[in-house]
Amino acid sequence: MVTKTHSHLLVPILCLLAALGIFSTSLYLPSMPAIGKALNASMSSVQLTLAVFFLGSSLGYLFLGPLADRIGRLLVAKGGLIVFIAASFWCAESETILSLQIARFIQGMAASAGPLVARAVGRDLYEGHNLTRFTATIMMVISVSPAIAPIIGGFIVSHFGWNMNFYFLMLFGFFTILMIWIWLPETNGYRKEATQPFSIFKNYALLLKDPSFRLLCFVLGVQFATLFCYITLSPYLFMSFFGWSALEFGYMGIIGALGNMAGFAFARRLAHRIHFHQGILMGSLLCLLLSLAFVGACLFIPIKAYLLVLYIVCFFCISSLAVVNATAAAMNLYPKMAGTASAMVGALQIGAGAIGSALASLLPVSPCAVGLAMGILSLLSFLAGIFIKK
Repeated sequence: MVTKTHSHLLVPILCLLAALGIFSTSLYLPSMPAIGKALNASMSSVQLTLAVFFLGSSLGYLFLGPLADRIGRLLVAKGGLIVFIAASFWCAESETILSLQIARFIQGMAASAGPLVARAVGRDLYEGHNLTRFTATIMMVISVSPAIAPIIGGFIVSHFGWNMNFYFLMLFGFFTILMIWIWLPETNGYRKEATQPFSIFKNYALLLKDPSFRLLCFVLGVQFATLFCYITLSPYLFMSFFGWSALEFGYMGIIGALGNMAGFAFARRLAHRIHFHQGILMGSLLCLLLSLAFVGACLFIPIKAYLLVLYIVCFFCISSLAVVNATAAAMNLYPKMAGTASAMVGALQIGAGAIGSALASLLPVSPCAVGLAMGILSLLSFLAGIFIKK
């Protein structure tokens, strides 16, 4: 039961949980060159620590989701954070790249408990447009992480060494689990109605049989594929195509975060005025029209860097409307299986991100190619939104 005291702390606690995965990734990015030197590892071996983290997160989602429905949100959150703290210590003390890769895999599995539980608790407490407002609020706050985490990580590695970033993650985990232990209540009121332990994974099949859930997952997958397609190409676009410095490119993270925050804030304000499918259609259609306008501009005028920046910021600001409503709609369908639904959403985001990155590797490095790819993906999202409405 959520008391009045708990309600004031609920969103901050859930924001910390939801940010666990993305903060763990963004914080150590500036440490990667130093890790390679310290552990005498190649660049590809160090980059693999990022890939295995995502792999661990994906598997963690699928395993922990049904458990959150069966044994409750609190046990999954506490257990995940305890393992996360231990894995962060392992990362900090690693003396070989193989040891770090294994530790990052376990850290990724544990970190998946954070956003999984945050979404599930939100569904336990809210529904309808209130769930949309909650989802937008959480996303708006955690969108700051990709902007500030690399700055913090860069400062730490410059002054204290690469392993101190993982000690910092330990402290982050300690602080989060302390707040959960004291103030976060158990919100899963359907535990007694959950299926037997050996059949709880059958809930995934039940979810995937629902055409509405499949379409919502498709919309989310397309939106995240679009995001990771741009992220993968962005260094080459700005630093190779336009000749920006690494420092100038670094500011794009802050600019992108501000665009996302504005989009999530806009989605939050519209939550009580539009239905889920309307938000998906509106966000997808506007992204499509914006992409068509940008591609048209690329064909007729020389594209400057500031025009690409303006397009990207506006695109992801608008796409936030589709992402928020698709996430809230998917979570709204099955209140008794919120943990399993949250796991599906989380695993899908990671898988779609991998597909988007693979798509980027096939594209030429040019603003027109990026605009065309993002426009086609927006068209797919819009078409899926039409079917959702029907």
